[in-house]
Amino acid sequence: MENRTTALRVIPGSAKSTRVEYRVAAADANPYLALAAAVGAGLWGIENKIDPGEPIKGNSYAVKHPVKSQLPRTLMEAAGRLKGSKPARSLFGDAFVDHYSATREWEEREFRKAITDWELERYMEII
Repeated sequence: MENRTTALRVIPGSAKSTRVEYRVAAADANPYLALAAAVGAGLWGIENKIDPGEPIKGNSYAVKHPVKSQLPRTLMEAAGRLKGSKPARSLFGDAFVDHYSATREWEEREFRKAITDWELERYMEII
């Protein structure tokens, strides 16, 4: 499974030598949180017998995925999904999930207040 920020790959071998390779590529991601989420999600999936479905072959961007499987498009959407996630609450606790999602919602609200150079150049000519 691959997306813009992470890569997860199973390296096949015998039952004693199969490995999972996980890469966190985004410089803006907290590597400790990303790794904790990956390991926690994997364990939660195993413990709850979650079927991950068939592996995606080829270009995942060319595949139409179900809405619930799509990555969030905004920080606000990601924070909302985290806040409503029973697995995240089970793994990290309510206090962490509530605090972390609230700080991401605040960050997006602050970002929306900013006016970029592009907006100034584009819209000042209209006025």
